[in-house]
Amino acid sequence: AATPVRLPDGRSILAELALTSAEQQRGLMQRSELPPDRGMLFPYDRPQMLSFWMFGTLIPLDIIWLDSARRIIFISANTPPCRSDPSACPVYGPREASQFVLELAAGQVARLGLRLGDRLDW
Repeated sequence: AATPVRLPDGRSILAELALTSAEQQRGLMQRSELPPDRGMLFPYDRPQMLSFWMFGTLIPLDIIWLDSARRIIFISANTPPCRSDPSACPVYGPREASQFVLELAAGQVARLGLRLGDRLDW
């Protein structure tokens, strides 16, 4: 399943939905590319402390955390893959609760001009 994610300037990105626990754990692992107009959206039932890691991910990503109002609260830009021992992989995320996470190809946040406080819609 996928949904268009509308950006503040009216453009949109087609985001695969990671709905199940297995899909959320797998995320974009083992993907060798991600087109600039594509992403993956992780919707959760309620706001919570969400952290992501890059173990098994082959490409760098921009990771965006959003609150329940779908406003950007944290961005990890150009997040590098981690191919070492999983216990050595850093985790990324805000120090506040979020409800949605959007992953894009590295560099897309800057290219699209996304900033903290921007609202995305789907």
